[in-house]
Amino acid sequence: MKKCILLAGIGVLTACTAVSGVDRKQNGYLSVTSHGRFSLISWNSVRNAGIKHAKAYCREQNKELHTVEIHTNGVRSAGTQTVEVVFECV
Repeated sequence: MKKCILLAGIGVLTACTAVSGVDRKQNGYLSVTSHGRFSLISWNSVRNAGIKHAKAYCREQNKELHTVEIHTNGVRSAGTQTVEVVFECV
């Protein structure tokens, strides 16, 4: 029962974020941007969604994620929270 509740909670948090496709930056690094769909979602949830997407992208190429930078934008409970994960696959 506890496992079902935990899985449901994870599903709700995942549904609260949207992640862009992978973009290539001018400096050669890759980036994904994740957005909180609701103002009450935690920064960690938004950040983790972006990192998870970046890891999956690198895994598809049989490589590992190396995070270069993480940028945040927005104010909690006062609008959309945005996190950009800049990374490379090594």
